[in-house]
Amino acid sequence: MIPSEQWSELVHHLPRRVRLRSRAIVGQRDACLRVAEKLAMMDPSCERVEVRPWTGSVIVEREDGTLDAEAVRLMLERLVAEERDEQGRKLTDLGHDALPGPTRVAKAVAHAFAEINSDVRSALDHRADLGTLMPVLFFSLGLVEIGVTRKLPAPAWFNLVWWSIRSFMTFNAGAVEQEGKAVAADGGLD
Repeated sequence: MIPSEQWSELVHHLPRRVRLRSRAIVGQRDACLRVAEKLAMMDPSCERVEVRPWTGSVIVEREDGTLDAEAVRLMLERLVAEERDEQGRKLTDLGHDALPGPTRVAKAVAHAFAEINSDVRSALDHRADLGTLMPVLFFSLGLVEIGVTRKLPAPAWFNLVWWSIRSFMTFNAGAVEQEGKAVAADGGLD
């Protein structure tokens, strides 16, 4: 269950712009559209109402006059409290488990890396895995490059590759964990 103080949080406000956040609408695209429409109808003087489903960010703007940030926050809180997901459950009763799961591509990539990691771990008699070897390898290669060239270079291609893999694993932690458990249960590749 999402605590009521997180149904609508005031993030930032200016006289003509209010930015709020609601954890209850994160990942709920249809509910976000309904909330945006209802907010726009409640205050027709607002020229722009944007609700972002991936972050739960709500932005309300108007050209003339000022916005009462607390009034907008209370409107959002009321709307969020009334919203339901596709199964008819109140969004405020849902926890993080109700967020959409990883995509098929994320699962496939996570599965591939989990299997490679399992093979590396087995080959090294469970003393190390990719999570241990890759940072040590890249750090060592970076030091060698600095020692040879006597310059601190721009990031090399392998750093960019590693950062992209790390970013993927950070933002798709659910897929990585799920596929890691599946590979461990299956014992890796046959």
